[in-house]
Amino acid sequence: MNECFSSEFCPDCGAPYNDRILSCGQDLLCTCCGKKLKKYGNPYSLQIAWALVTASLICMLMANVTPIMVFNVSGNTQSSFMITGVESLFLQGYWPLAILVFLCSIALPVLHLLAYWYLLGGSCLQAPWPGLKNTLFIVETLMPWNLIPVFAVATMAAVVKLKQLGTIEWQSGALWIGFLAILSLITTRFFDRRLFEDMLASIEISS
Repeated sequence: MNECFSSEFCPDCGAPYNDRILSCGQDLLCTCCGKKLKKYGNPYSLQIAWALVTASLICMLMANVTPIMVFNVSGNTQSSFMITGVESLFLQGYWPLAILVFLCSIALPVLHLLAYWYLLGGSCLQAPWPGLKNTLFIVETLMPWNLIPVFAVATMAAVVKLKQLGTIEWQSGALWIGFLAILSLITTRFFDRRLFEDMLASIEISS
């Protein structure tokens, strides 16, 4: 039998429920509205997520320093990096769009991954690193803006159009973007606010 350790209220309907420790595969649902209040937290999920985020940061670095493709039009060859589109938009006078593309494809995803790495590091090591609660807020806020998978799909769509103008050779940067997009989707599934809140509370108690 699962141990009940506190009485709380559903955030949607306000109905009371008894919080308790869950076993593997179990979920805690509100008996009134059916909202999932808590799910079983795998004790190793944070370590796995930390490893995935570390790999994502490495992929992000490689995706930005290696060319994505080489575009050849009538003998004129140009290597394209992640920042190339931003530079082209800015030089053509579309600086608001250039800023938006830069934020969504590079700056905000990097900030999200760094904040997530910091939060996971403190949680996994049970270390009272400064600002962990604020970092949790940053991770939640920036998560919808991590648009690397969208950028990967947009790159594929752009290549279809560019092939009508010249020849394209894929480079290693495209592979890194593909890995980064997959890792971003996987790591998002490991995010569990309740698990982080419990972990941060235990860190505060132990410190």
